[in-house]
Amino acid sequence: MVDREVVRRKVASARANLEEAESLAQRSQITNSKHDRDLAAFYLFLAVQDAIDLTAHWLADAGWHPPAEAGEAFDVLAAHEAISGELASAMHGAVGLRNRIAHGYAGIDHQRIFAELPDGARHLRAFLVAVAEAAGI
Repeated sequence: MVDREVVRRKVASARANLEEAESLAQRSQITNSKHDRDLAAFYLFLAVQDAIDLTAHWLADAGWHPPAEAGEAFDVLAAHEAISGELASAMHGAVGLRNRIAHGYAGIDHQRIFAELPDGARHLRAFLVAVAEAAGI
């Protein structure tokens, strides 16, 4: 795994961004605030981007050829048995969500994002644990 300090910072950033997304999502459901919904989606975007960055570092350090699309990088990790196929599939889906948030494809379905957030957060945290373990931290 790449420089442990890089992994440590990225994992900490992803965890903090995910916690912020969860907090804002919960608050937005109480207050019905568009600002909180949008900000929650943005923090979720940042958490997924951190995971994508970590995956790119992992593939490069292992000498595994990166695919053309970010989501497929998780499939490469699964093919090398670095993570499970189930986790790769979930993370591949997270990249799709990140793309929808980033590009505003067909608007952002906040209800769907927030309904899927608990499972998505669980998968993202599992991925962060896998990265940290691979880096020996």
